[in-house]
Amino acid sequence: MILNSDIRIKTDRLILKPVEEAYADDINTYFTPEVTRYMPFNPEGNINDVLSFVNSSKNGLLNNTDLVMVAVDADKNFMGCCGIHNISPESIEVGLWLKKSAQGIGLGTEIVASLIQFIEGHFTFEYILYPVDEENIASKKIPEKLGFIPYKKYQKSKGLSSHLNIVEYRKYYSQ
Repeated sequence: MILNSDIRIKTDRLILKPVEEAYADDINTYFTPEVTRYMPFNPEGNINDVLSFVNSSKNGLLNNTDLVMVAVDADKNFMGCCGIHNISPESIEVGLWLKKSAQGIGLGTEIVASLIQFIEGHFTFEYILYPVDEENIASKKIPEKLGFIPYKKYQKSKGLSSHLNIVEYRKYYSQ
């Protein structure tokens, strides 16, 4: 599949669409240290960092390697970001983050299930992977509900003095 900026994925409660500059302020506002506690990022509230992220995401779209999307509700309220990353014939990675007020109501599972359905319908690959910090109990429930299995554990740096203990979940597909 050739990725493009017109892609829309509809879930029960959300619309997922490629990230664009119009959402930079929302991303900057809601991508907080609390939201990124279990992510390899330390946001500093710098709008230029967010604009760089948006431009990098657009390049991934053009290169057909990544589809980074915003999740918005029916009223076009920003809920978070999600993505299909490192697209290759071997594997595709899925990830997401939600603003604090959108957490704990099932949106994460809804988003990931819809991304998986999109991936299954448009790509050929061996497995989907979903990395999550082992202390992030809520996020670990998402791949577990959706038929993923723990594959391996590793550490990932989170700044100069800390790290994350990642569990990489995988969902395999027979060829």
